[in-house]
Amino acid sequence: MSSRYNRRSFLIKSTTSCSLCFLAVPNILGSSDKLTLQNEKHKFQTDSGMTMQEVYNLAYTESYIPAMKSLMKQVGKKKFLEMLKISSDMVYQVDNENEIDYSTRTLEAWSESMKTAIKNRMTKRLSYEIITDNPELLEIKFTECLWAKTFKEADAADIGYAGFCYRDYSC
Repeated sequence: MSSRYNRRSFLIKSTTSCSLCFLAVPNILGSSDKLTLQNEKHKFQTDSGMTMQEVYNLAYTESYIPAMKSLMKQVGKKKFLEMLKISSDMVYQVDNENEIDYSTRTLEAWSESMKTAIKNRMTKRLSYEIITDNPELLEIKFTECLWAKTFKEADAADIGYAGFCYRDYSC
């Protein structure tokens, strides 16, 4: 009787162990479905399906420009634009923290950073041609600018210049 008890005990324990291994372990350790989900991008990281123009309209025309126009009404146009120029110029302090060297504010340093930025990050926002590039002169002809287009269409070219162009072209 004890051998039968042992066999029964063995079978019960084995069945329980096998069930645990084959049924529960994938749920405990993570199923293959979870592996698939881990490889997928988070919804915030997926392509929005928007064009650059649509992105600019959302970011600037629908949000930034109305807020800036409201502030300009409260403070006055002249004072507001001066404050915006000072604020946009302070971006260089953030750039310094991001290892972009504007501390010397030389033409060479600015030229290199400008050419790199345009080439790496701005090709969908700007159309340009480098006319002259030497140690004494960098001449770039911009033929299209999505910022300018967006701000002009919203009757806010002065806000666009003070907030975005001033820091690059007033050096």
